[in-house]
Amino acid sequence: MIYPAVDTAPDTASLRSGRRVGTSFILLALFAGLLGGSLALPVLQQHPTSGQAFCHGILMTFFVMCPAALGGFGQWLLPSALGVDRTMLRGMTMAGFGFLSAGVVLLPVLPFVALLLWSVGILAVAIDVITTCLESRTCRFRDMAPLVWSLLATACSVVLVAPVLAAVVTRGMMDGITTTALIETLHLPEMALMLTPALGLVTSALLPRSDASGVTSAVSPYVFGMMGVGGPLLWMDGLYGALPATVGSSLLVVTQVVPSIVLIAALCRDVWRHKRDLDGAVLWASGSILLFAAGWLSDWFPAHSSDHSAVAFGGIMALCGGFYAWVEMLLPGRIPAMMNRLHAALMLTGAFCSIVPAFMVYGEILMGISLLAFGLLGLFLLRESGRTRISIRVSA
Repeated sequence: MIYPAVDTAPDTASLRSGRRVGTSFILLALFAGLLGGSLALPVLQQHPTSGQAFCHGILMTFFVMCPAALGGFGQWLLPSALGVDRTMLRGMTMAGFGFLSAGVVLLPVLPFVALLLWSVGILAVAIDVITTCLESRTCRFRDMAPLVWSLLATACSVVLVAPVLAAVVTRGMMDGITTTALIETLHLPEMALMLTPALGLVTSALLPRSDASGVTSAVSPYVFGMMGVGGPLLWMDGLYGALPATVGSSLLVVTQVVPSIVLIAALCRDVWRHKRDLDGAVLWASGSILLFAAGWLSDWFPAHSSDHSAVAFGGIMALCGGFYAWVEMLLPGRIPAMMNRLHAALMLTGAFCSIVPAFMVYGEILMGISLLAFGLLGLFLLRESGRTRISIRVSA
């Protein structure tokens, strides 16, 4: 039972199996995203509860971003970026998928148990990513793409956060901690687990894979290392003693905002040099950057706290852009380019309206339409994938 999990011999059937695992993770993240997004629709906001807000936040960050990035894109994009045919410990990733699936189902009923399942499941997936980057790569560390550094930093962040989160949740179950207090505790690692893979997907969408001499490739190891490792380490140290609010805000700025700004500045310089066309991937990535900037700039306005929703929307937009790119890779030419652009513009407009109180109702309507479009896209993907498998079997 151990041998299939560590065997790295090149095999076409093994490659297809790894991609099926990645597809399962992406579909799981899509289901969790639809479930989490539905909890924020106006119909369910008549009498919102703290448990509903808790499930919405946990679903969108822990059960959407991390599984899609590490399990989905990690199985599809990481091996080819490292020059191998598959990840090294795929058996652990498959076991992690089982734990994460159970966590999504149990989250509305037993949220603390679901977080424990998430800790176990995502830790197994992260170990697979780290082992593959360290042991299976055929390139030097300095030649690894920014997306690989992003996935590696996210996996290291999970290794730091998941055991501590499991301990915090277990202690909270014994002490009767409220969901509101737990959300406040998880603010910094939540941002790290959201920003690190999101910016990795943004760089992958905007820069060609062959570009290894740009400024973005040079700064990405340090930026992602600070975001994925430095932030969680300082958060863990703060758990042993209450930190003042100013110190907590400063940690968030130093470990998340400043590195992100450095990476985005380098990315803009490289994108300008390559003269990218304004296709759907660029619109999704640009919208993600704009939403990140809106969330960070809100700190400078008087009497206005940090807009966590804008940053969260930015992470989701980056993930959606990666989802469209993955669908195009899986089914080339099946999704019209105009539909991709219109969907990106719709979600960006809805996200900005949602963070402005005067237009919040319109934003929720637009985000609901965007959510419905993703549901239809998921059904289309299942149908087309089924047709592809049938045609392959018939031709064989």
